[in-house]
Amino acid sequence: MPRISELREGERFDGFFRIREYGERETRNGKKYLDLVLEDRSAALPAKVWEAGEQVLGVIEQGDFVKVRASVESYRGALQLRVQKIRKVIDEDFEEGFSPEDCVEQTPFDIDSMWEEIRQIALACHPLVGEFLISVFDPYEEKFKTWPAALRIHHPYLGGLLEHTLSVTKTCLYLADKYDVSKDLLIAGAMLHDIGKVDELSASGGISYTEEGRLLGHVVLSRDIVRDRAKQFGKLPEEFLLHIEHMILAHQGQLEWGTVKVPMTPEAMLLHYADDIDAKFNLVVRTIELDRGDEPFTSRNSIMQRSFYKVRPFLPLASEGEPGPEPSSVSDPSVSDSSSGDVSGDDLGPPVPDPDSGSP
Repeated sequence: MPRISELREGERFDGFFRIREYGERETRNGKKYLDLVLEDRSAALPAKVWEAGEQVLGVIEQGDFVKVRASVESYRGALQLRVQKIRKVIDEDFEEGFSPEDCVEQTPFDIDSMWEEIRQIALACHPLVGEFLISVFDPYEEKFKTWPAALRIHHPYLGGLLEHTLSVTKTCLYLADKYDVSKDLLIAGAMLHDIGKVDELSASGGISYTEEGRLLGHVVLSRDIVRDRAKQFGKLPEEFLLHIEHMILAHQGQLEWGTVKVPMTPEAMLLHYADDIDAKFNLVVRTIELDRGDEPFTSRNSIMQRSFYKVRPFLPLASEGEPGPEPSSVSDPSVSDSSSGDVSGDDLGPPVPDPDSGSP
């Protein structure tokens, strides 16, 4: 059975998916239909059920694993599915190749490797900072390793929150070496800026917002988690904690984007740009990868308000005897180089004072 990422316009197929989003809608003429988003391990795609009374066998809802007969069509330059039949999976479907793990979109990177890397980066910080970061992360390990980073816009799949957080943290490691800032502070902010998404989003029965997520949002929830844990921890200097809280509240950068405060410290500004570039790059890559049209440009992305050019640059092989460039590749968030986790040394910027030492 084809994966969503392999589908092409005009194909007809049977397949197994999970219903990520479920909505009942009406056309302009008042005709009811189902507006779905179906997902598998590789991607997600909108799907329409125009004759729900005839085409839906039994009852379906968000989060259900379903067997679908559909065709692939294009609408406004983007692919979507036209569903002919849909029903919940049954025991006999396992004999036909159904596997729940194949029906949930997830990060392409190894989750355990990413988790271990982010813990090692934390432990390479100033001892107080490392201990505090581990005390925040460890209680959320099970959730953080599998949670999505967003409902739709960027990294909206299982493991996306860990992938995004690690990527932002590694970008901040580079920025902390380039600019005269506190590396410990910048890394702490990078690792904690989205921790509240474990409470903002629910990954059970499809990705959706929790009541806390709708009423408060992940920015405030992240600050609350960090503040509460800092009180229990009891050893983090108040000024250092204040800086972390500001970074969390300001990381979305602009008031129209939902930030509580605009960045007002060097570390908060760097975190905002590191977060923004990772979110946008993920969105761009997914837009290009999921566009199966024959044109050189993708369909228009409503969030970025533009199309993207899909044709990649090409250079001929170096002539014989001439050394070619060193090979390079897009960095894998789950793989680090020998220095990516080194946050200790003389270039830390202002060290975190030990509250028991009596030093200012």
